[in-house]
Amino acid sequence: MNENATQLKPLGRKIFFDRYALKDGKKSSLNKGDLVVAVSDAKTGQREIGHIEDLLEDGMAAVKLEDGTDIIVSLDHIDKPLETEPEQMLERTAKALAAQEKKADRSRWEKNFGWLLERWRFVPGGRILTGAGTDQKLTYYNCYVIPSPHDSRGGIMDTLTQMTEIMSRGGGVGMNLSTLRPRHAYVK
Repeated sequence: MNENATQLKPLGRKIFFDRYALKDGKKSSLNKGDLVVAVSDAKTGQREIGHIEDLLEDGMAAVKLEDGTDIIVSLDHIDKPLETEPEQMLERTAKALAAQEKKADRSRWEKNFGWLLERWRFVPGGRILTGAGTDQKLTYYNCYVIPSPHDSRGGIMDTLTQMTEIMSRGGGVGMNLSTLRPRHAYVK
């Protein structure tokens, strides 16, 4: 793939690293100098790109953010992208999509999908770019519309269970709440 064709502007680069790049989920490969996405503000959850300056005791790291700010942050609030260029993500996605085809046709389909993704000719949903070719069991669908909850405690809990399953795999949920009674009304 042509790297210049997929070059990202600063905000796009940050979104790529934060949302779409494959990460070291176990954080087993963290080293000084590694590029990371770190929580820079615990109150807001704001995340910024930086580099590890030092791995400290008690599961902490010193990180220098790209704006020059130095922070100390828990390793729990750091993600290390294993993919550092969009081309790597697009190649992973093309290979994963082609894997659904007959074995004899996979190479051709990987090339076809790769061409389509190259230069952003086609941009699949974000969940596809995040989940395809990973072992994370994420959904490939961005949004789900689920049935309205039944107006009872059990109905509400059933809906919350369904929402939890969808959201735990990265999907978003929309629903019509008009079946529920107004605030302060008795719930059966």
